[in-house]
Amino acid sequence: MANLLDYLKESQFDSFYDRPLNKLDILALTELAYLPFDSLVPADFTEKGVRIDQLAEDFAAKYQDEFPPFSMVTKSRLAMFQLLAQAKRFKHLRAFAYVDQYELDLQKQFAVISYRLDRQTIVTCFRGTDDTIIGWKEDFHMTYMEEIPAQKSAKEYLEGLIGSQPGLFYISGHSKGGNLALYASSKLAADLQERILQVYPYDAPGLHKKHLESPSYLMLADRVHPIIPQNSVVGMMLETPDHVQIVQSNTIGLLQHISFSWEINGNDFKPAPALTEDSLQVDQTLKTWTASLTEEELQEFFDLFFGLIMEAGIEKLADLTVNPLQKLQEIDRLRKELPDEKAQMLDKLSRLLIDTRYKIWLEGIYQNLPHTNFKLPQFSLHFPSPELKVPGFKNNTENYVNDRRKVHPDHFLRVHNFKFPDWNDWLRGPSDKKDKEN
Repeated sequence: MANLLDYLKESQFDSFYDRPLNKLDILALTELAYLPFDSLVPADFTEKGVRIDQLAEDFAAKYQDEFPPFSMVTKSRLAMFQLLAQAKRFKHLRAFAYVDQYELDLQKQFAVISYRLDRQTIVTCFRGTDDTIIGWKEDFHMTYMEEIPAQKSAKEYLEGLIGSQPGLFYISGHSKGGNLALYASSKLAADLQERILQVYPYDAPGLHKKHLESPSYLMLADRVHPIIPQNSVVGMMLETPDHVQIVQSNTIGLLQHISFSWEINGNDFKPAPALTEDSLQVDQTLKTWTASLTEEELQEFFDLFFGLIMEAGIEKLADLTVNPLQKLQEIDRLRKELPDEKAQMLDKLSRLLIDTRYKIWLEGIYQNLPHTNFKLPQFSLHFPSPELKVPGFKNNTENYVNDRRKVHPDHFLRVHNFKFPDWNDWLRGPSDKKDKEN
């Protein structure tokens, strides 16, 4: 099963005249945006930039294979970088206008790089979420905020770049980077936006519905080409643009978010017939859950959730590799010290999310077993208004409880004597718990 690396090997002796620029080429440049190029690529829009082959040499000399754990520097990206540096079609490209910002006070993680293909063509690639907790928190802010800090920076970057450079532009990004590409491109003035050739969001969150219906987005819509794997989760967040290309992946679950798992056929991705049931159910779970909450509730939930993690001394995923049990215990300790009101709110919304996921999964099972008496374990789903409708599912079973599609925000997983385990119970061994009971 061929992937992006196989394509780069196959095309390494082809120029862009032999094989015109395509979405696989742009994906490779987009993945390159995840690598740390601080002090190696100029930030100025007007500078000439550094050739890809020279950048590869400078990168190797600077880092000498010493990278922090859980960083964005993966084996696949390093192998890809080497192929790009050797390829006839890529090695002469010049990288410039590199920006990498991490601002804790603004809760912003933002990075972008541009490549000059020739005098008239530039490819701009926005980086997705890195391994910082702030970056992940900012992603979830998109569920309720009109504009997150990274989106504002992306818009300002494109305005400055396109306003100062001649020619035409391809805009892309993977994960959150694809959302930034989509958002920033749709917010440009008409005279700048008309110079964008194509926008490629790779498994990226969409936009809020009102953004997709705005005149500025509609002028761009036919140039937007979203690409998602068949089990996409990230790419289904918010409202997805039309004409999504669904592609096959050689892995499962959330690992399909890794674009090196996407299968290719010639100069394009190998198409998948449809999204998986799991992708659709997770999408409906998140949309149902967020729709049931106010903006204030969502903000408080994410502030508390990520705040506990950062207060425990975890600012990057790599921090979990140092004394992980101690950090988990610290998170649990901090949670128990929360005021009762905040602790109850965090618990309530967490359980509502789990409850919603179970319910939508159960609906899917019943749809697939319409003519049997098969029954799954039931949760208590009878409660008064207000109610929350689960979108997109129809009741096809006579014996199905009529109000099963009602979910109240105050509803928990009401199983007899059910309790979520205490962190300390998980961290203590069986013998420790037995001694405590005695």
